[in-house]
Parts: sequence; C-alpha cells; structure tokens
Amino acid sequence: MPITVRRRRKTAYLRLRLNYRNEAVVSAPWHCSDRAVLQFVDQHGVWLARQLAGLPQLRALDDWLAAHPQLSAGGDSFAVRVESSARMYADYVFEQGGAVIVLRLPEACACVDAALIRLVRRFAKDVLTCRLAYHAKRLDLSATGLSVRDQATRWGSCSARGAISLNWRLVLIPPELQDSIMLHELAHLTEMNHSSRFWDLLDQYDPNRRAHEAALNAITAEVMRVGRLRLI
Repeated sequence: MPITVRRRRKTAYLRLRLNYRNEAVVSAPWHCSDRAVLQFVDQHGVWLARQLAGLPQLRALDDWLAAHPQLSAGGDSFAVRVESSARMYADYVFEQGGAVIVLRLPEACACVDAALIRLVRRFAKDVLTCRLAYHAKRLDLSATGLSVRDQATRWGSCSARGAISLNWRLVLIPPELQDSIMLHELAHLTEMNHSSRFWDLLDQYDPNRRAHEAALNAITAEVMRVGRLRLI
C-alpha cells in the first residue's frame, strides 16, 4: 500500500488515515524519522487491512459511467453516452432534443480514462458555472470567481475573498445534491464559518438540507473514488 507522510511543525503525535485513493496517510511531527513512521504503520497493519476491506474500490470514470450513465447539469439529470469520434479533439454534444449528452473522444487517444476525465471536467466547468450563477442571482449574492478542480477530500470550498471552488465530481451526483453543495458554499459568502447563523441561513437556502446531507454522506465515499486510479 502506498504511504504518504505529511510532516507538520504543529503536529505532536503520529496519526493514520486512509485517503480517497485508498492510500495510507500519516501525519507526523516535523522531526519524526522515516523509521518511526514505518514502525507506526506496521503496528496498525491489522487496522489498516480491516479499514481497507470496508472501503469502496477505486473506479475508472469510464467504468463508472457504464454503470451509471447519467450526468447532472442545470438542476436536471441527463442520459450520457461515450463514443469514439474521428475528430482530433474531445468534445460533447446534446442529442435527442437535449435529453442525451454524448461525450466524444478521439479514436486515437492513448488513454481513454484520462481523456474522459479531461472532457468531463470541461463539461463540469461549463455547467457548474451556469448553475452557480443562477443560484447566486436568485439569492442576490456575488462570488468573486469559480474554479472547478480535482479536490482530494472536499466537494467544495469558499475562500475569504469570496472565490468558490467546486469538485468536478459534482456532475456525477443527483442534481438536488449538487445544488445542496453549491448553496452551502454560497452561504459562506455571508457567513464565513459554521456558526449557528450559518446553519440558519443555509436552512433558508436549502430547506431539505438535512436530508441532502444524509444522502451525500451515503454516497461520498464511493463517488470520491471515481477517477482516482493512477494513470500512466
């Protein structure tokens, strides 16, 4: 199992967890030796094996879309189809009156999953930008910018300057959960914290917030592992 060691000056103890790549991550004090880290991991080998056995497997994006052929955009779900194209570059088009999204990949692409991830991330940037603008306008809010990234652990974040960042995997989850994440980050434009005022405000933006959070908790471990295979 790959092991990532993160040394921090303010860390006093060794801590161990598994990330969304199903890799061991050790938080260690700044001057902790590699030998001490490996001994710590060895001591927790049984715990690691038990935890790993209960985690979802890493999934290639093309495998995920074959099992779950849909993408969310604009508050709706669309059927999705992946196909090869004679074109030199990847693109996506809507067919059947806008009911189906066709993800077209060049026939000669060296790595299908890498090309598919790049295309879906481009799609996510397009549709999440529009959806966030829609929610911001109706709530009379204004974000300073939006980035769509491949976050390691988060669905989204909002900076102190009002810039929102969203995980591209939001297009893989149901539209109401996608909206719930956006509303959470938009609420941070007013309350940059998780105080009672923040939760009261979010309940106004998202009256079904608790149900949405429960649904997200149920799927996050699985969806966050999509597209995290190390590609050559």
